[in-house]
Amino acid sequence: MKILIVDDAVTNRLVLSAYLKKDGYTVVVAENGLEAIDVFQAEDPDLILMDIMMPVMDGYEATKKIKSMTLDKFTPIIFLTAMTDEKSLSQCVEVGGDDFLTKPYNRTILKAKIDALERVSQLYNTVYQQKRELIAHREQEAKEHEVARKVFDSILNPGCLSADNIQLHLSPMSLFNGDVVLAAVKPTGGLHILFGDFTGHGLAASLGALPVSDVFYSMTAKGYSISDVVREINRKLKRQLPTGMFLAACLVEIDTNNMILKYWNGAIPGAFLHKMHSVIELKSKNLPLGILADSSFSDKVDITEIHDKDKIVLTTDGILEAENSSGKMFGLDRFKKCLTEEGGFDLFQHILDTLDAYTQEQKQTDDVTLGVINCDINYINQIASQKGAYKKFVPSHWKFDLHFFYDSIKSLDPVPLINQIMGEIQGHQIQQDKLSIVLTELFCNSLDHGLLGLDSNIKSTPEGFMQFYTERESRLNELESGSICISVSNVPNETGGELTIVFEDSGKGFDVNKILQSDNLSIAEDGAIKFSGRGLSLIKNYCHSVTYNDSGNRVECVYSWSNIDT
Repeated sequence: MKILIVDDAVTNRLVLSAYLKKDGYTVVVAENGLEAIDVFQAEDPDLILMDIMMPVMDGYEATKKIKSMTLDKFTPIIFLTAMTDEKSLSQCVEVGGDDFLTKPYNRTILKAKIDALERVSQLYNTVYQQKRELIAHREQEAKEHEVARKVFDSILNPGCLSADNIQLHLSPMSLFNGDVVLAAVKPTGGLHILFGDFTGHGLAASLGALPVSDVFYSMTAKGYSISDVVREINRKLKRQLPTGMFLAACLVEIDTNNMILKYWNGAIPGAFLHKMHSVIELKSKNLPLGILADSSFSDKVDITEIHDKDKIVLTTDGILEAENSSGKMFGLDRFKKCLTEEGGFDLFQHILDTLDAYTQEQKQTDDVTLGVINCDINYINQIASQKGAYKKFVPSHWKFDLHFFYDSIKSLDPVPLINQIMGEIQGHQIQQDKLSIVLTELFCNSLDHGLLGLDSNIKSTPEGFMQFYTERESRLNELESGSICISVSNVPNETGGELTIVFEDSGKGFDVNKILQSDNLSIAEDGAIKFSGRGLSLIKNYCHSVTYNDSGNRVECVYSWSNIDT
């Protein structure tokens, strides 16, 4: 520890230096206050023993200047004085002194005071260093949050939230928002909107918005309906979110072609269609997303008629649960009253003004989000056209052929590829669940019974299912030859088209007459449910015609599809 002794008396400096050096301290000296400042800057001592009455500059003035130079470090100063009056001692404290020692010096007391102030100094400097580290950490965290926020914004808002027909108020409790709002135009015109509220607040809640936006924007761009979108979002959140975290959400689709509003509501209480003389509540009939397994999930949508001047009003529970100075919530009834009041005012601003007047700047307890969407049909189609998304798919003549060999079949499921090709050619209208089922069953029959030579009778009991799929995996891994050829062609008609689908494999085939001898392939003679043969029954029910060749390794189906959105 280095100690600076400041005293104009040589004797005092020598005595103190002897004491301190004997105790192991390093000593530097100065004869007056002005010199003390220079020595302090050059030597950076850990403690100062300061005389008061000195020429050139006294101890009071020197202490003031030294203390002003050590804002980022604690350097204790002990005043050396022969004065004992209260005024003098009080002045020592006022100028920044930390203790005082009266003359003549007592070595034991001097050592005790130095040790005490050394502990205080170490504590102060430790706290100060921790404070600097904390400030640096917060600055770095703020920079990272800002980068993350910009990344989030670019990911979550590539759609059309800035469109003139959308009024949006977002007021998160922190930098990151647990509420999520997404909007995008459809390829065939119309608008998809998702309004959601994740459990919790801040960064943890907002992270869930990333998979949601990925599914929403990609599937909307491909023309999928909100039924398909909401099912896929639920599937993804159920798989990825931790237990206890879910998304209350309302998805709406403004169908500009048919002048209807389709909506799916899962636990969003504030969802309404504001019409000229009435208000229709878009009631929640579902649990939030990310709770139910896919088999229990319902993607059924509700439909209502819309007109150009109608407005969709959506809010999360942050507005409904906002409290006034008495702790009472704004509530759903007060929100509904805002929608029914007359006066020619802007509905969006009227809701916000009413909320502000009620809460009177009370502290926000949740993310607050409000959206008002004008159902302006012409404008929605216009922004779709401007974004290059609007594309009318007219049914047309086309055909494509695919040939898959044994090695590609081991790792590739051709059904999604076929759906993607048809979607690129004909648009989303052709992507139907029943068609996917037909394609899946045709491929499984060609692979399982054609190339792999499996017998469906193995699945005649529930226990046989495990045996069948174990044998299937084994034979597929050992497959070293064979191929499946797929041909899909379309002939357009007034409502859509007629698809001719052909699957032909290089296998030995099967006894077609034996398999097709019953009109109800899924029911046994005793009325019990069979565990095999049901795939062919589905194909037969969904297609206009199903034709096999004699050996059973080639099947041709005719499937009708419609471009009328239902």
